[in-house]
Parts: sequence; C-alpha cells; structure tokens
Amino acid sequence: MSLLKGIFGAMCTPLKDNGEIIDLDSYYLHIDELIEAGIHGLVLCSGTGEYAYLNDEEKSTLIREGVKHIDGRCPTIAQTTFLSTSDCIIKAKIAEDEGASAIMVMPSFLEPPTEEGVLRHYEKIADVVKIPIVMYNVPQQAAPISEELYRKLIKIKNLDYIKDSSGDFLSLQKFIQSGGGVLSGVDSFMPYALLNGCAGMICGTANFMPHECVNLYNLIEEKKFKEAIKLWKLMEPICLWLWRNAQNIDFITAVKAATNLTGRKVGLPRKPLLEAPDHIKEELSEAMSSLPINGGKK
Repeated sequence: MSLLKGIFGAMCTPLKDNGEIIDLDSYYLHIDELIEAGIHGLVLCSGTGEYAYLNDEEKSTLIREGVKHIDGRCPTIAQTTFLSTSDCIIKAKIAEDEGASAIMVMPSFLEPPTEEGVLRHYEKIADVVKIPIVMYNVPQQAAPISEELYRKLIKIKNLDYIKDSSGDFLSLQKFIQSGGGVLSGVDSFMPYALLNGCAGMICGTANFMPHECVNLYNLIEEKKFKEAIKLWKLMEPICLWLWRNAQNIDFITAVKAATNLTGRKVGLPRKPLLEAPDHIKEELSEAMSSLPINGGKK
C-alpha cells in the first residue's frame, strides 16, 4: 500500500504535426524534467494525456516507451481503460508485462453497466493482473463508484487504490474513511485532500508546476502546515482557473497551454480539442505568475 504515495503527474502527451503524431523525443524529455523536479510517480496514458483521443497503438507506445525510459526511477501507473472487460484485461496484462507499477481503470462508459456490472468488471481484471489496480471514479464520464460499492471492491485482492475525480469532497472523505489508498484527481483540492488522509494526488498541474506540487506535499508530510498553506495560496489561482473559468476552456487544452508557457514543449492538443487562443494564454500566464518556480513565460 506504500507503493503509490505522493504526487503523481498525469502526463501530457507531446504531439507534433498539428497534434497528429506523438513526439517521443519530447515525451522522454518531459519525463526527465518531471523526475528531476522530484515527482513521486507518473501516470502514462492519463486523461490529461488525451487518452480518449489516442488509438490503441499510440496508447501501447506511450506505456511501453514510458516505462522503458523511466527505468525504475519512479513508480508508474498505466491507464488501461477499455469498454469491454475482455479488452481491458488484455491491455492491463500487456501493461503489467511491460513493467508498469500499477494500472488505472475507469468503469465502462457510454452505455455504463449497473453497480454489479462494475463490481464484476474489476473482479475479472483483478483475477488476471497481479499489480495494484487504481479504480477511477469520475461519475461525470463513466459509471459511478459509490461508497458502498467501493467498500466491496477493496475487499478484492489487488483493488488497492481509487482515484477520485468526482469533485465531491464529501465523497472523497467517505472513500478515505472506508480504507484503501485514496488518490485525489482534483488539483484544487490538493492541500485539503492530503490533510484529510489521501495517499497522494494525480495532478494534471504537475506538468507545468511539478516543483510546487512536490514541495506542497513534502511540507504537509513534514507537518509544516503554515508553510504549506502559504505555498498553496500561490498555487491556488491557477488551479481554480483550470477547474472553472469564464472562457469555458477545457482542462486538457489549458494544461497543455500552461505547460508550453513554462518552456516544456508538449505541442498542440489533438482535434476536436483546439489550441488555446492568445488571450487565454495571457490569462493563464497571469494566473501562473505567482508560482515561485514555474511562473508562466511567453
């Protein structure tokens, strides 16, 4: 249960040719920079990494090349979400064989199953995969994982963790109280989630402010709470902007733009996501200006 602890960067996928081709050289460089910043772990094929818009071959490439390049320098979580249980098992097993430390699986979506179907889905995957499985609760996009269902799931071997991206802090607290390893996926909850007992965070914002995310976690671990809140107040403006902004800019587009602003080149998002216009980049830069290490630059 101590394997997945701390700040896990939900990695952007660097793309070139107007967002159509994975830029592996930039991917390797981005991995190196995040590890050098002290990141505790990396999520390969994350939602922030445009998982929904990648084909199967691209997903496999990101996991294979990511695990190989990381080479044990930090734990890796490979997302292997697929609609059918059989496909999910195949992809999860491949990720395990490639050397991923854990896998992350969202319940099925589009035509979601019942709670019993979600339970059986995870149960079947856990029968085959021997590494930890991070269940992924994002009820806005997939079948929800209730607190009652979660208590049943964590009794199953290998179902050790949950990433909660519901945005419901009460639900997050109930997951923590139920046991297992809880990882928050809501960046704007960061200090509060950690103080309430989350094992860590899966952060899209770690792409552009890894030092700040890691330093905040470390300060809380060291019980330097006044320093942690002081740092958080410098991080909060950009986190709040990303989760709710007047421009209606989606999280992936904004994170990619912010990451590019810090000099970490991850390219454009893949269509149908659109490049952030200049006035949005200016707003992002302003919201990032208070960051002590990764303040935005044009």
